Amino acid sequence: MAKLQYRFFKPAQAAQLRRMAFTVRGVVEGVYAGLHKSPHKGFSIEFAEHREYVPGDEIKHLDWTVLAKTDRYYVKQYEQETNLRATICLDASASMRFGSAVQTGAAADGTTSVNKFEYASVLACSLAYLLSNQQDMVGLIGFDDKIRMEIPQGNGPSHLDQIFSGIEKIAPSRTTSLADTLHQVASKIPRRGLVILISDLFDEPSRLIKAFEHLRHFRHQLVVMHVMDPQEMELNYNRPMTFEDMEDGSRLQIDPKAIRDDYQREVQEFIALMQSKCGQARIDYLLARTDIPWDMQIRNLLMRTSHR
Repeated sequence: MAKLQYRFFKPAQAAQLRRMAFTVRGVVEGVYAGLHKSPHKGFSIEFAEHREYVPGDEIKHLDWTVLAKTDRYYVKQYEQETNLRATICLDASASMRFGSAVQTGAAADGTTSVNKFEYASVLACSLAYLLSNQQDMVGLIGFDDKIRMEIPQGNGPSHLDQIFSGIEKIAPSRTTSLADTLHQVASKIPRRGLVILISDLFDEPSRLIKAFEHLRHFRHQLVVMHVMDPQEMELNYNRPMTFEDMEDGSRLQIDPKAIRDDYQREVQEFIALMQSKCGQARIDYLLARTDIPWDMQIRNLLMRTSHR
């Protein structure tokens, strides 16, 4: 790679990720042989179906058992495997600047405080490295109320340098238009592949679900990594405070203890709704709390996506 040191990707991450593998449930379209099922039939890997023999087919693929029973010539077809084309969509809206969590090895080596964007960036860089290391193609889209950065799918050390360095240039500062951005993404990606969304999902649930369905309509595999800070989930403040919306600047003075139970219930209902709707659409959903080590989140994700 062009740089020896990156803000969101450390040598220790590379050592851990080399022992992992990312596979997807459905079929994808790639450009050469790899780890993932392709929609195209060939003569390799896993038996799929028979078709009638035509002149020019190799004799070694004839099914002699079928010939003996039917006196007709059939060849065996197999599922090809292909490399994956992946697009990582990284939320860079202002709400992603919020942070209260402290963990080891997040935005830097050692124990550090980390906000949602820093945590999401570590996940994005880790997944980009993991996919590239297994010869998959990976691209990046950084967005807030619109797409702000787009790095096409590619592979190799120089391409990873472009992704890692690109993420370091992103500064979360604007409002969110998550659903609209996902509709744009669905129309941009030319072949069915993997879309990994890393976001706090700050949008209307009904709009989000329609955007998810749009991506699934184009037969993309979708992974949703829902990034949340523990204080967003628990509201464990013990004195009256003034809260400021990080996107529109509006302020509200409240006593957290008076609303905590209702607040926590609302948050859990939203998470449960996302889990349910994603499950119905065969979308992999992962709640990514920022107080959980990044490598544990990656392993949890790989366990979900590898179940076929």
